[in-house]
This record gives sequence, C-alpha cells and structure tokens, in this order.
Amino acid sequence: METSMTTCHQIPLLRSSPARVPSWGLFPVLMITIGVLCAPKVIAADALNTYTAHYETSMYGMNLDIERKLVETEAGYQLSSQGKSFAASLSEVADFSVSDGRIVGQQFIYQLKSLVKRRREVHFLPEQGIIRSLKKKEWTEFPWEADALDRLSQQEQLRLTLINAEENGDAAPESLTFVVIDGPKRGEKILDLVGLEELDTALGPLETLHYRRRYEADSDRSSDIWVAPSLDFLMVLTRHEEDGSPVELSITSAELDG
Repeated sequence: METSMTTCHQIPLLRSSPARVPSWGLFPVLMITIGVLCAPKVIAADALNTYTAHYETSMYGMNLDIERKLVETEAGYQLSSQGKSFAASLSEVADFSVSDGRIVGQQFIYQLKSLVKRRREVHFLPEQGIIRSLKKKEWTEFPWEADALDRLSQQEQLRLTLINAEENGDAAPESLTFVVIDGPKRGEKILDLVGLEELDTALGPLETLHYRRRYEADSDRSSDIWVAPSLDFLMVLTRHEEDGSPVELSITSAELDG
C-alpha cells in the first residue's frame, strides 16, 4: 500500500529500552486499521518481533484470561488470541505476511463456543481477485483490496505502523485509518491520537500512546486503545462501551522475543 500524507501531532514516540517484564506470561474489542504516516520514507519494517502476552477481561458475563501470541510460520506470521472458562471458549486466529511495511492478510477464523456458538471467517484470495467473509453462516464476497484487514490482524497493523514511524524518526501519527472486513461489512476505521499517558498496569507504570476511535457525534459507542512503546508497541489496555455496557481488556504479563 502506498503511504499517504497527513499532518502530524508532534508527540515523539519515546521508545526506551525494552522494559523488564515477567516471563510468566483477546478478545479484540476495537475495530482499528493501516496508518497514514507524516511523510513517505524508504524505511519500512518487514519483520515483527514475536511475543506472548496475557490479558484479563470480562465478556458475556464471564471473566476470561486471554493469551495472545504472535509466531512465525512458513508463510509469514500467525496471530492468535485464545481464552477459556468453565462455560465458554474463545479462539481467534489470523494468518498474514508483511510486505513494504503493511500486513497482507491470508485468512482469519473466529470461534466462540458457549450457550451460543459463533463463527466468523475472512479469506483473502488475491489470485481470484476477491475477499470472502463469513458471518451467521452466510458468505459475502468483496472485490480484492490489498490494504484490507480482518478484525484481529488490524491490531498488529497498528503496532507495525508505529514501529515504522519510530524507525523513520517520525512523530506519533495524529490519525490512523484502516480498512476492515467483518462479515458483510467493509468499514474504514479512524483512530485519533489523544496523547501520551502513563498507566498503572500489572507490569508496573508504563508510558503509553492513547488512541481513540472516531465515531459520529450522536453515537453511544466509544473505543480506546493504549499501546506501550517500551513493549514494542504492544497493546496494554483497551476499553469499549456500547449501549451502556463497557468491556475492558488489560495486560497482565508479556514476554517479547528478539
């Protein structure tokens, strides 16, 4: 994807040496997408450090511990998010590669097993010129878009965009726009930079970048995400609220490779 230009909020990324974090080691609640950087540069990371991180959250009236893991595969990377309780299990898996500083989707599978069962899939098929998406047992086909992401890999694109900005010596992007395929919907999700904030976490105090999703003025929804530059821009906290029902996911441990 060609990087477009936008104005920049002059907040440096302030990435320090990696923090010492426990080795004892998502339900993704945000719809977020590929960033617009301040100016085109020649540096674009085509490799990501793998990691294992654990989060705690509550959903559907249940408390869940979520393990998120990024591993290398023969075809690129696999990002998984797994959680299980006595009454339910949640699994999300996204396969993708990285090229020219962007995530290139391969496939995404989401499964929820509880009193209700849900399954979603997204298949990226450039040879056929389409993207196929499953929700509620119905398939939808979209024309091929090289920039399109699924609901899980979009979060890794946020991380990759911020890594590239740092490598280029750029300020934190003031806004980020992502194209996301989810069921029968294709949406453009916009994140606006709120600022630098220090959070108290299970890993101790962390300097974070806080982004907020842009909604219509009359919307009753809000979505926020905090990522830590010192943890290779891992997500450390998300909050989403809709119809007065808040969902929060917060980090409890992290182990970075490389």
